[in-house]
Amino acid sequence: MAAVIFKSNLSFVARKTLAPSVSAFQRRASSFGALKVSQDRLWDNIHSTCDMAGARDGGLRRLSCDDNDKIARDWFANEVKKLGCKYEVDAMGCQWAVLPGENNKIPPIGVGSHLDSVQSGGKFDGPLGVLTGLEVAKVIKDSGKKTYAPIAVINWTNEEGARFPPACMASAVWAGELDLEYARKCTDTADKKTTIGDELKRIGYLGKKECSYKASPLSAHFEIHIEQGPRLEREGKDVGVVDSVQGMHWFNAGLRGFTRHADTTPMEMRHDALAGAAKIVLEMQRLGRQTGGMATVSLFKSQPQNFCNIPSAVDFSFSMQHPDKATLDGMKKHIEEFIHKVAADDGLKVAELDCIYSYDPNSFDADAVACVEASAKEQGFNYKKLISHTAHDSLYTNMHVPTAMVFTPCRDGISHNPLEYASPENCSVGAQTLLGAVLKFDDLLRKKHSG
Repeated sequence: MAAVIFKSNLSFVARKTLAPSVSAFQRRASSFGALKVSQDRLWDNIHSTCDMAGARDGGLRRLSCDDNDKIARDWFANEVKKLGCKYEVDAMGCQWAVLPGENNKIPPIGVGSHLDSVQSGGKFDGPLGVLTGLEVAKVIKDSGKKTYAPIAVINWTNEEGARFPPACMASAVWAGELDLEYARKCTDTADKKTTIGDELKRIGYLGKKECSYKASPLSAHFEIHIEQGPRLEREGKDVGVVDSVQGMHWFNAGLRGFTRHADTTPMEMRHDALAGAAKIVLEMQRLGRQTGGMATVSLFKSQPQNFCNIPSAVDFSFSMQHPDKATLDGMKKHIEEFIHKVAADDGLKVAELDCIYSYDPNSFDADAVACVEASAKEQGFNYKKLISHTAHDSLYTNMHVPTAMVFTPCRDGISHNPLEYASPENCSVGAQTLLGAVLKFDDLLRKKHSG
């Protein structure tokens, strides 16, 4: 994809906070009393949906818009309809389930994440967020009371981007950062022909409702996710209050050399694209460690795959992350210059060097974060405020509505792997924190609109 498709880097200015401040209400008992999520029900839903739709090698393989994704989507649709939610599918296949509130003239408070996984993923990355949203809606419905604002449970299409790059596709379309028609034409990484639009139509999820923050506005967006890192577990914390996201640059790159017999070509006559790419891999490792950020080379392919030939073509992707914008921009400038220098020194051609995905470090909404923190504090959870090291759908909702995230600890910080694991207690504590945050933000909306 061309970098110009994304309309801007994602840097946000502080919004005017809702009045009155959350601090004025964080100690006030909710009109709902002490609502509790069901740990057993949430845990059962995580595992049963995995078993019915994508269980593999102890983890999950549910690529966006594949048959397993359809099964999970159909199950979710049935569950929210049983709750009496208003159910719609938008033009990017996002599922919207809205539980009515007292005031249905204002936009709903969204609880969203994704049901798709990477090729060899775990059971929690993504599904925990959607199934927690479902659990929140069930708990509120079973209470016999209504929140002031409606509650929307959202399954955002293709957050992972594992089958159809780029990642966070549908939420980016919703935010106005990615063109709808371009997104629908993004192709399967395996066959390079099948588009996500084709597959949404095939599985029955190419909806007619406009996918945009204007057609489907929100009053706020909350998302729960496993941390995908070791910080919470190392410090013995129950839950994470996420207040910001570090920035990222993601590139597709390619080097071209010349192939000839590997056994007979003198070293000084070689134009080895693989050797040049290897230098770049090592420099990326050094750069990440030196800056205190992160830098990774992935999706590495070399050609030809002949035993006795010098590789003439290497294509790869790389990403870099850092919480400081100036440092991140410096990393980007350095690696671009380094790649061109390697090519010049080794007699190679830079066939591709495109920044396909880029966003600046940014902060979540102060009131939404305060609701999460107050929820964790009042329930006696041992929490930590922290930055997200990678993007989630909340990155895009944060462009238009107050947004915050909840992180749960995950064992050894492992994610995108069948060994990914968050305990039943981890999941329920995170879900309980999110439920409390949603109710607190609902209190803010009630005061704002009735005061």
